[in-house]
Amino acid sequence: MSVSAFEAINDALQMNGDLGVEMVPGFSTHWPMASEALIQLGHPEVVHNWASLYSQKRKHLPMPAPFEAIDGNVVDSWRPALGDFRRAGDWRTYFERRLHEAPWAEILEVWWPRLLPGMASGLTHGLLRTMHAVRSIGLANGRPTRLQLRELACGLGYWASLYVEQPGAHALLGDSRFPEILAQIPRIGRDAKIGTRERGLFLHMPQVAGWAESVGRLASPEDLQTALSDMTLAFTQVNLVHHREFPIPLLHTVSAPAAVRVMLDYLPQQWHIPSYLAVWEGTAAILTNFSPSFKDEETSNHPPGDAGEENLTPAILTQHAVAHGDEHAIKFTEACLREYALRPDSRYLLAPRRVMPKLLRYFR
Repeated sequence: MSVSAFEAINDALQMNGDLGVEMVPGFSTHWPMASEALIQLGHPEVVHNWASLYSQKRKHLPMPAPFEAIDGNVVDSWRPALGDFRRAGDWRTYFERRLHEAPWAEILEVWWPRLLPGMASGLTHGLLRTMHAVRSIGLANGRPTRLQLRELACGLGYWASLYVEQPGAHALLGDSRFPEILAQIPRIGRDAKIGTRERGLFLHMPQVAGWAESVGRLASPEDLQTALSDMTLAFTQVNLVHHREFPIPLLHTVSAPAAVRVMLDYLPQQWHIPSYLAVWEGTAAILTNFSPSFKDEETSNHPPGDAGEENLTPAILTQHAVAHGDEHAIKFTEACLREYALRPDSRYLLAPRRVMPKLLRYFR
């Protein structure tokens, strides 16, 4: 029986909407994002079974209990709640209410600049969940369901509850470009006494010597779309050459700027360059924390693969991702294929294909 994209996403949102936003502290739930990505990959028919299995395989923490109502019109109410995960339930309740009171695009226009400096929050999962929710609403022909609006509330609320700003002037002050600028970014070695969750929260970044200055050396883009492609391709190369690292965090260095590209269609022009800057700061923070050494990041060199890569195409890669079934494989593949469509570089196909066997070691 065939199922439409609209039916598939609302089915998934209905099934899993009562799950919490995290599984272990700091590890975001992925079912709404991957469900929407499966639809974008052209496979709405598999979403029901995939989302149903996900809720059985991945055990979730409960949503934090209500603490105090948030008023988005009162700075002294909402600003202290930023970055306080204990307020995740309050944030979700606030955004659900507002999204029923006003058009969702108006709410997004108010809150995007407020949340933008904290784009790195939770390994960029606030941004990513918001993007997938917004793209899901695009399937509704102008009439989003209550479930779709609730998912957007979850994305924005999760972003707000994990909000943390990175240090620096928050400006594009130099003449460095991708991929060469990656060599200037300081790295935190494996011997640093910082746990994986703490690395992903980025609260220690002000103590990383030279970080803010190195990030600020990026040049202002002459063409934003080209600059985003330069960024995603540079970080795709990072994923290829750092193939011995724990794979999950570095995937977001590609999917986050790819998500910003999607969101540009929904944002006023004045927030386009600030969004580019914010996602650069976020991805640079991930690089600092999860790529301890600089090696071949500025070239197109990458470790040799197997013979099966010679005939790799978008259609074949999609088949691999759907058959693999891991939420990270699905999301990363979909993001890389969007980028490949704009700049057909084979690395966008190789990186998802090569990460799939690694993901099986961590998530089954």
